[in-house]
Amino acid sequence: MQGKNNHFPSQGTTDCPIGVDLLGSDTPPEDLLREIVPFAQTLPTHVKLHVFGAHGLFFGYSSPPPHLIFHEVTEVISMDDDPLKAIRRKKNSSICIGIKMLKEGKLNAFVSAGNTGALMACAKLQLSMLPGIARPALLTLLPTREQDIAVLDVGANTCFKSEHLLQFAAMGIAYQKNRGIVAPKVGLLNIGAEAQKGTPELREAHGLLSTMDAFVGNIEARDVFQGKIDVLVTDGFTGNIFLKTAEGIAAVILDQLEEIAQEECSPHLKGVLAEMRHRLHYAEYPGALLCGVDGIVMKCHGNSSPQSMKHTITSAIRLVDHGFLERVKRQLLS
Repeated sequence: MQGKNNHFPSQGTTDCPIGVDLLGSDTPPEDLLREIVPFAQTLPTHVKLHVFGAHGLFFGYSSPPPHLIFHEVTEVISMDDDPLKAIRRKKNSSICIGIKMLKEGKLNAFVSAGNTGALMACAKLQLSMLPGIARPALLTLLPTREQDIAVLDVGANTCFKSEHLLQFAAMGIAYQKNRGIVAPKVGLLNIGAEAQKGTPELREAHGLLSTMDAFVGNIEARDVFQGKIDVLVTDGFTGNIFLKTAEGIAAVILDQLEEIAQEECSPHLKGVLAEMRHRLHYAEYPGALLCGVDGIVMKCHGNSSPQSMKHTITSAIRLVDHGFLERVKRQLLS
């Protein structure tokens, strides 16, 4: 779900090449490209989009707009591919080439809606990890009654150790501090508020997190959206189920409201519903940030709309322009 405010303090602007992977998602790459081409012309002059596509995709664009550079790849990693086998065997895929360019400094960020496992594995193998971080995690912002909360992990790790959750908390705190929250509060997603609740790993994680001043204890899923915390820590399996359940409920409610609104609705209410869809519908909000690797890698939903891809590109540009990675490194080392 899209948060209300994803701004970071400005650091000024320099050249900003952003990689955009159009392959491997449920949305046809032709549909994504059709939206990306005019969108690129609206971006600041220091931004260039390096767009990755398969053979034939760029026919008809013999003279790309100034803000676009096309990269034709010969291999595609599909959603059904085994992640590790795919990145080993398909070196000429958009994911492998894009992450390699990110490592070499030819890109400042890489955005993809392709195979999550392949994207994460490729990033972890090619990019170094941030200080004190053993595993990357997918971080997304969720709106609540009070403010946007950072949730991680939402899908990068299905197996975990308690110390990984401690590292996720550190990354979430650093992320929220860079959004201007001075003293972020951390909660651990669990089946009860009591310290002894949950699996052995969660009970151990509770003990480790209790050493942090920011930790406020366990939090149940139904209480997350009250907005009493700033960072929600969980493993990738549970976090992904939590996120997609919230997305599904939000989509059902929005669809029902919009069906009612078609019959009789004031212009004001239509505007409110449009804003709610912009913020809450999973197919339209920005993708998740792969935290923990030394590079800005963003993962869109596999069935993201072109609008979501554009939102994710905008978020990536903002992170680059505002020196996000260097700020997080300093936070993790402090």
